[in-house]
Amino acid sequence: MPLKITDKTADARLAFNNVSAKEDVTPEQVNNALELYVTAIAEDAGKQVRDEYEELKNVNDNHILQARGIHVLTAEENHFYNEVTKAGGFQKDEVWPETILERVFDDIQEDRPLLKMISFSPSTAKTKVIRARRKGVAVWGSLHKDLEGQLDAEFGATEFTQLALTAYFLISNDTLDLGPRWVDRFVRLCLQEAIAEAWEAAIVSGDGNESPIGLLKDLDGSVVGGVYPDKTSAGTLTFADAPTMVKELAAVLKTASEYTQKIGKDDAGKKKYRKVAGKVHLIVNPVNYYDILARVTTQNSNGAFVSNLPFISQDNIVESLEVPANKLIAFVDGQYDATQSRAEKVYVYKETFAVKRATLYAVDLLGNGQPASNDAAKVYDIAIPTETVPAG
Repeated sequence: MPLKITDKTADARLAFNNVSAKEDVTPEQVNNALELYVTAIAEDAGKQVRDEYEELKNVNDNHILQARGIHVLTAEENHFYNEVTKAGGFQKDEVWPETILERVFDDIQEDRPLLKMISFSPSTAKTKVIRARRKGVAVWGSLHKDLEGQLDAEFGATEFTQLALTAYFLISNDTLDLGPRWVDRFVRLCLQEAIAEAWEAAIVSGDGNESPIGLLKDLDGSVVGGVYPDKTSAGTLTFADAPTMVKELAAVLKTASEYTQKIGKDDAGKKKYRKVAGKVHLIVNPVNYYDILARVTTQNSNGAFVSNLPFISQDNIVESLEVPANKLIAFVDGQYDATQSRAEKVYVYKETFAVKRATLYAVDLLGNGQPASNDAAKVYDIAIPTETVPAG
């Protein structure tokens, strides 16, 4: 189960994002906004864990606990959290078991459809993505004919320098007293909230300047100060009526089926084609998500409401707050390269926040990502008519 955030946490997150985006912001303003945000997360996570503890503390059935998100710990995890409890907190020289972060990522991918589409690979300080393009063809001919067709390949590599993703969490002493499984539950809830939002923002709109490159960015555009420009719109989608939707979405899939395959930064690339049936996801802001559903929802003869979009499953329409309103990203499944490591360092800030009986921790993770090609996604404008028109 994900973290059940309150309006206080949602408002604190919005305020922190707004403050961080200001060009003239001061470090003090960022720290103050971060304090409010991290404290709100900790309060929500702490309340949720304590409520779950009171409800489930006498439950011994691991299947029930597992279903509620309270994992059975490995021997290494159990030892790790026992040492944390004895020490009264996390120590900066401790090595975190890799399985803790693996579970964090499993949970956020389960809870966030956009992240579920991304395959995260383990990373080191520098990671290379090897790309290949086949040369030559197989040649038909008589038996024992001299070899005329050769299968060969051109290879290239894209090197990622891993970046630090710093996630903060605040833990109170009374939470530590609940025991290893519940400390693990609290830590994972806090890290899920911090990491999921950061990764979703990066995958959608990261500008490449000490951050991953997002799907909204133009890999072939002019990079200024390390920042990639936004992609130009590939067209406008109106979802006006059934015949229009058929034409518009057929064009979206047709465009997605054509791509330029490059095996290196300086490679001019070659035009290729791919099958995209069932593989194209439409990523939209929630305000447009429901506008689109309204256009494709009808009531059948039995009185039930059904939603049906031509060529694309409703499950492939994904909501993301990171997508600007009235924009749509048509993303081809599997076309984003992302890496993520386990926790590398843990920083302890015992004096940073004026919170009694609590300690702030900052966890550094390594990661990076970028679209596999500039054709991994296309960006469209959305212009849905304001009048209500049945889907047909």
